[in-house]
Amino acid sequence: MPSRDTAQGAFIKSSFGTVWPVHLAGFTRLLVQLRKRFDGDLDLVLVLAVIGSRTLPERWVPALDELTQMTRLDDTETRQLPINIQSVAEYSGIPRETVRRKVVTLQEKGWVARGADGCLTVTRGAACDLEAATGDTIASLASLLLAFEAAKVAGADEE
Repeated sequence: MPSRDTAQGAFIKSSFGTVWPVHLAGFTRLLVQLRKRFDGDLDLVLVLAVIGSRTLPERWVPALDELTQMTRLDDTETRQLPINIQSVAEYSGIPRETVRRKVVTLQEKGWVARGADGCLTVTRGAACDLEAATGDTIASLASLLLAFEAAKVAGADEE
């Protein structure tokens, strides 16, 4: 991720007036939609996101034809990296007992599996059940991309 001390960071800073309102509106809409899809529980969103983020991008399926292909849990060479409840709590700042309860809820929904070793993984079912939420994310990112493209054009016109 670029920091603010890079060319990308400088571009974002110089284009902030164009990009920020679009980002804020899109991010707010995304949070509202996620809240609805997760029965009002944004901590549940965060716990699932932390667990999911343990899948390294280089281990993701290169071409996604379907959301169910996001992870290949049956292939040991492409399994998600291990993460447990304590690690989720430490990373997210959510109390361990709260994370434990959220994981139980995610397991009941069929979105997270917990191995005998306590390691958590996001299931293929999560991708299917949350397809609409993925669409919300794509819409938010598409709006942001358009804002960056507009900022780039505006920057080129100023030169």
